[in-house]
Amino acid sequence: MIRLSQASDFRQINATDPFFTRILSLYECYGEGLDFVAFHTQEKGGVITSLISRFEDKFSLWLTDGSDLEEIAAFVRFQAAGGCLYNAAYSLGFDADPPCISGSILEYTGDDYYSDLEIYQPDFKALYDLLKACESPIFQVPDYLMFLSDLTHRNNREKLHLSATDIDGTLASSVMTVSETDGAVILGAVATHPDYRRRGLSRDLVRSMATELRGEGRRVFVLSASDQNTAFYQHSGFRVIAGFKEIFTV
Repeated sequence: MIRLSQASDFRQINATDPFFTRILSLYECYGEGLDFVAFHTQEKGGVITSLISRFEDKFSLWLTDGSDLEEIAAFVRFQAAGGCLYNAAYSLGFDADPPCISGSILEYTGDDYYSDLEIYQPDFKALYDLLKACESPIFQVPDYLMFLSDLTHRNNREKLHLSATDIDGTLASSVMTVSETDGAVILGAVATHPDYRRRGLSRDLVRSMATELRGEGRRVFVLSASDQNTAFYQHSGFRVIAGFKEIFTV
């Protein structure tokens, strides 16, 4: 059975994996009663087997070995999801094969690292311009107003860590948390302007932020959708722990 989530559902789950982190972070930022976010719980015999979140038309799934995958696939199809992110270890068994991205989930297990760079929190518009300069088929930047609204809201809720560094007064590289809970974070928006690459800027920022957050007792994850990015993170102190799949136009 799939029903609307309650706050008590999240308290029953003792998990710090990236999928639960993504959903719980969204819940703690936005809560219930808003049109553009929703949270559902699947349970069987009074036991919670799955969690489902929606942000606009993008869904995230926390699945377990007890999940009714057919019911979840039908629910996501019925909701006309524009995208659905979940653990690749599970097969949702859609009737057709929609477009998808597959990739790796990595966790920071490297040594503590403290950068010599001058690191600061940049202006959100400057950050957006940097990310747009780094856009690619697997690194898409949302509309600016949606981007600004989400970052402002998460920053106000103290659910955002954002680091950047300049070269000659120009924003050159950045990293931020895209999901945060007390137990874990997911890093994203790792970008270096094309004019300033191959200087180790991203590696410095990522390792420094990972060290800081792990020092707070939190697990630190990244999602990588390319072999090149996976190799970068592995050389930066991360190790692959699982795979993910993101399906589009379900």
